[in-house]
Amino acid sequence: MKFIILLVLSLSSLHSITMTPLYATLESRNDKHIIFRVTNPTKEPVAVVISVLELVDTDNNREERIETDKVSYYPSQFVLNPQETKNVRIRYMRKALPPQEEVFRVVAQELNIDLSDKMVQRLDKKIKAEVKMRFSYEGLLFVKQPDNKPNLYISAFHKQREGVEIEVTNSGEASAIPNIELYDFIVTTKDREQKLTIDDVKGAEFRRVLHGRTNNFLLKRISSVSVNAIKKIRLEEK
Repeated sequence: MKFIILLVLSLSSLHSITMTPLYATLESRNDKHIIFRVTNPTKEPVAVVISVLELVDTDNNREERIETDKVSYYPSQFVLNPQETKNVRIRYMRKALPPQEEVFRVVAQELNIDLSDKMVQRLDKKIKAEVKMRFSYEGLLFVKQPDNKPNLYISAFHKQREGVEIEVTNSGEASAIPNIELYDFIVTTKDREQKLTIDDVKGAEFRRVLHGRTNNFLLKRISSVSVNAIKKIRLEEK
């Protein structure tokens, strides 16, 4: 089963639960499992359901996730008392590490529990606890060889009325985000080469590019150089 998830900004102020770490890497078979810790910092009990899905694409501001048997995890559901922390152990089930990085989305889905004595009439049955879906907290697990590296490059670009759309391809063995903290965006005009500024790439909404994938990003705030004068754009790792 495939899941298409729209990427949105985290509304951390609305979460009751927290999860650490947000990112974890497994790159040795000597490590039997990775631990994610889920905490309830509130004064009320919270029910939590855990799921781990493989991330297979991230283009167009969306994540495509699929169910997987490559990992197992325990516990998959539990109730956290106020101020309690629970360890969730995730184990990679294959005998060897994959030749290319595999990325998994770890989701802690919070449930809302009404523990009052109020009886709820539903489907001709009386129940004491009403459960409603609330918010989720998400992390990433990377499983890879120690020497797996990304190789990002701009495979094409298209001038548009809104700016310049670039196609970023990853021919490496690991994923990466083509943000300006890690890469310079170098444009070539008729006369010279120059680096785009931080302001030029603001609002591009850079997302992780998985190995073997191509993602599109729109640079809509380029002002340090005329868009019409651009002949070539390339990435250069800092």
